[in-house]
Amino acid sequence: MNKLNRLFISCVVGFIVFLPNLVMAEGKTLSAIEIKTLFSGKTFDGHNVVKDKKYTAFSKASGMMVHRNAKRTKEVAWTITDDGKHCVKFRSNYCGTIVSMGGGVYHKIRDGSHINTLTNFRDGNDM
Repeated sequence: MNKLNRLFISCVVGFIVFLPNLVMAEGKTLSAIEIKTLFSGKTFDGHNVVKDKKYTAFSKASGMMVHRNAKRTKEVAWTITDDGKHCVKFRSNYCGTIVSMGGGVYHKIRDGSHINTLTNFRDGNDM
């Protein structure tokens, strides 16, 4: 077997051995308690990937959220369901699971689709 074939086989074996560990490190769905800890009393940056709109929000521990985008700032209600869905009430209730992607990046998933990317969580109202 020549050196190129051995290198190729080594790469394939390494990929097979280490890929499951990389996948397991990311993509963890948060529980209701983890979501409450992540959001309560925190400011974060968001990106609605469906509408390609950026926003900043502050989640008050009381269940209200100040949401600011390029057009307006408004206060809306936020809740967490017993089964671990994060809900924000605009005109209707928008609920989804929160998935940690690693490195302080979270995805909100609704009906199997990635709808928001959430980053830069920080303590207090930093708006």
